[in-house]
Amino acid sequence: MESLASQSDKQLSRDREGTTRVLDTAVGILVGWRRCSTYAAFRELVSVSERHGVPIFAVAGALVNLASRDADTHPAGTAAELAAEREWGLNYLL
Repeated sequence: MESLASQSDKQLSRDREGTTRVLDTAVGILVGWRRCSTYAAFRELVSVSERHGVPIFAVAGALVNLASRDADTHPAGTAAELAAEREWGLNYLL
């Protein structure tokens, strides 16, 4: 039987993998769209995060959501979504 600490460690590891995947996907979106290096794309995410006072993982998730939704669905609501709309609105991504 696993200990509670062991189960907690496994959940934390899965959470990290998910947030890292979102960050990697957001970097990939910017690399494809801007035709820039992964470093430049990551720096852009950091810059947007700092400029809008939103955690980088939230900005990355909002960018992924923005790039994957239809133009007229789900208006931005959270600070991260608003930042993504301002910085990379769908007009720029499509």
